[in-house]
Amino acid sequence: MIHTIASWEISVALAPDDAQGAYLGVHGLAQSTQRFAGPLLMTGLVSAGPLAWPVLGAALVATAAAQNRLVRRRLSGPSLSVAKVTVSEH
Repeated sequence: MIHTIASWEISVALAPDDAQGAYLGVHGLAQSTQRFAGPLLMTGLVSAGPLAWPVLGAALVATAAAQNRLVRRRLSGPSLSVAKVTVSEH
C-alpha cells in the first residue's frame, strides 16, 4: 500500500504541469512491464542457483540508491499528500 501511494505521488510530482498524463502513462507501462518481466526474471534467478541471490540483492540496493538520489534531487517542493489531521472526541 505504501509503495503504491509513494509511486503515484512521485510520478505526478516529477511531471511538468503540461505532461502529467504522459508521465502517468509511462508509470502504468512500467508497472505492466514489471508484471510481465518480473516472473521471468525471478524464475531465471531461482533456476541459476544460490549464487544468483547476492547478485539480485546487489542489483536491488543499487537500483534503490540510484532512484533515491534521482528523486530527492528533483523533489524540492512540499508533498502532494493531504496534510495530517488530528481528530478529537470533543
